Amino acid sequence: LQAYQADKGDCNVPQRWPENPQLGTWVHQQRTEKRKFDRSERARITPERIERLDGIGFEWDVAVADAWERQFGELQAYQADKGDCNVPQRWPENPQLGTWVHQQRTEKRKFDRSERARITPERIERLDGIGFEWDVAVADAWERQFGELQAYQAD
Repeated sequence: LQAYQADKGDCNVPQRWPENPQLGTWVHQQRTEKRKFDRSERARITPERIERLDGIGFEWDVAVADAWERQFGELQAYQADKGDCNVPQRWPENPQLGTWVHQQRTEKRKFDRSERARITPERIERLDGIGFEWDVAVADAWERQFGELQAYQAD
């Protein structure tokens, strides 16, 4: 799995991956066992193994991972167009993106407080890599004050 991750950048091995069908089946089985574990059913996965898989960025819900990647791509397009990643929470052109950006900030605050969060260090790093502002209130205040300074200077 770690070799697949090093090559592909994720742990989302297709269930019927022709290059290594056993690995695809094993990854699928880990997700199945984790769902059982989460429902407090008898499962063949231990908390230690869950922690090890979490440690390498294993995605337990592939649909969520795919949705995250789609929204990240939308954010990159927004950034290319607007020059920043500060999508308004209720942006009429793409309300889902505004909500998603807000959720990333909320999850990062949880992560920073060592609470259970749905954002991984890898995702934080990717968002950091494109200049994502985690605290927009501070960024907005700075921009507002900078604009006032420019206006003062022009007088």
